[in-house]
Amino acid sequence: MSRNHGGAWARTIAVFGMSLAFGVGAAHATSAAGDRCQFRNGPDHLGVQPGPAPAGIDGQAWKVPLGGPIIASPTLCDGVIYLGAKDGGFSAVDRATGKTRWRFVADAPVTASAAIAGGLAYFQSDAGTIYAVRAADGELAWKRTTGADLPFMNYKPGVDFWDYWASSPLYFDGAIYIGGGDGVVRALDARTGAVIWTYATRGRVRATPATDGQRIFVGGFDGAMYALERADGKLAWSFQTQGNSDFKIGSIQSSAAVADGLVLFGSRDYRLYALDAATGKPAWIAPHKGSWVIGSPAVVDGKACVGSSDWKMVQCVDLKTGAEVWRTELSGAAFSSPSVAGGTLVIGTFGGLLHQLSLADGKSVSGAGSDGRLIGTAWIEGGVVYVGAENGTLYAFTPEGK
Repeated sequence: MSRNHGGAWARTIAVFGMSLAFGVGAAHATSAAGDRCQFRNGPDHLGVQPGPAPAGIDGQAWKVPLGGPIIASPTLCDGVIYLGAKDGGFSAVDRATGKTRWRFVADAPVTASAAIAGGLAYFQSDAGTIYAVRAADGELAWKRTTGADLPFMNYKPGVDFWDYWASSPLYFDGAIYIGGGDGVVRALDARTGAVIWTYATRGRVRATPATDGQRIFVGGFDGAMYALERADGKLAWSFQTQGNSDFKIGSIQSSAAVADGLVLFGSRDYRLYALDAATGKPAWIAPHKGSWVIGSPAVVDGKACVGSSDWKMVQCVDLKTGAEVWRTELSGAAFSSPSVAGGTLVIGTFGGLLHQLSLADGKSVSGAGSDGRLIGTAWIEGGVVYVGAENGTLYAFTPEGK
């Protein structure tokens, strides 16, 4: 077992020569089109959706029950929506009709979102099992088990407040990168599930890794943001969140976005951070006093936009300075991440309402109601907004009358 630099407790468990599997070139901000069928619509997690955005979302194209409460975010790829539920079901749903094409049953609730690439759908169950199933028919291609969850941080042992998601897979250049409740970040061969490298942190990893093509960026419940070399998993740098009197460890559930040389993410210590991607040093820190920042920021048009839990609002800040551009009050806490398309921003709330706002000034464009809390993130494509609710229903929202 070799020890990574950057802290005695952070270890590289196994390195399998990823540089021989595929080379690492210059960092780049966006992926090939084939890498976009995953959480936040790309490896850099900018949250900019295929679009176009609908003129409104006060109507429904269809809705379909999927069996159990839905916490995960839908992934749309080649006309099919892939989405898991807390009853263990993972379904492929026809985008046009809402009819289920197939359903795979995992070993535990599925709260992670899926990545689709090379004819396979990748996702993780709450038991820590990583699955690859065939996108065409849901048949198992491979699976890999991980270790038991580390103790929950900041609270009494065994009390897992607001620990909603398992880490979703990042697909990039033939590999899957994913965090585990056992605190380990894994790089796996996408075709076989073979381990390429692993890196151990001190806390559960619920965030979805992001990449600029050269490094993997992922935060953990130990309050650290890690930059790992994509080739071999070695630590390039780590950054510890500030914490506060309520939460001494600023645990990170937020999945990072990578843009313009910055790594942007929220924390339970009431802050939105922007770090220099090369060094890990803060570029700016925007306070959310008294409120967790759980969602992932959407980055577009020189702004970073993110929701807030206790403040019950969404705000956009200047990407270069962190200064607030606008904020809008919402109907409830926003754990979901904002999705952006066609000059509008869409975000769901615990109140069960989906808000469509103008990206320019935050003013309301339209809205939609569901019968359950909206904890996952919406997908916007073809003038339709797709989102799952805790009542177990997948919705397709359109302008009224369409």
